[in-house]
Amino acid sequence: MLDYEKKLHFDKHYKKLQSLNGVHKICALIWGAAGYVIAFILLKYVLLLFPDFQPWDNAKTWFTFNSIPFSKYDCPYIVFGLAANCYGTIKLMKITKQNHTIKDKESGIPSKLLTDGCYAKVRHPMYGAFIILHSSLLLSLRSFIGIIFALGVVIFQYFNAKWEEKKNLIPLFRENYINYSKVACNILLTKWEFLVLSIVVLLSLIGFIF
Repeated sequence: MLDYEKKLHFDKHYKKLQSLNGVHKICALIWGAAGYVIAFILLKYVLLLFPDFQPWDNAKTWFTFNSIPFSKYDCPYIVFGLAANCYGTIKLMKITKQNHTIKDKESGIPSKLLTDGCYAKVRHPMYGAFIILHSSLLLSLRSFIGIIFALGVVIFQYFNAKWEEKKNLIPLFRENYINYSKVACNILLTKWEFLVLSIVVLLSLIGFIF
């Protein structure tokens, strides 16, 4: 998490996250949903330029939006993507706020190991939140290319998390982190988060047959 926070300059937004009230959270959700819709449409346009396979592609075009064809099968994909995006946005806000409670203001190094809250069951929930946000968009495209890129995101975040543990967390917290990793067995996602994403991928793969 340390490297990721530095690269994305999360420190600039920590104070805002600490003071978020209900109105600000709603605005963040609306902003995130709007970003999802814009990114979804842009990626749909990009996919029109490449040969691609689509699961559940036996349905006729329901309507066309600026040359982008949509069938009835796109609806559950879009609903899933938008719901997962909102969930990921809320989760990311909670994680970022919790992280800031133990960060040293000068060095930016955590003063203690987080083992409760978002970190009670998952060792790298922030990386997991990124997986949810990115995969919700990529999987909602109803595209073979989208599935491949979504799996690539998971693989990248997994190795990123393992590298973070090896280079930063284990040297910093030593035995405490090793013991914590035995309790929090999940690296990136909770079991039900992993299950939901797996079901979506599985249904998409089945859709290539029908």
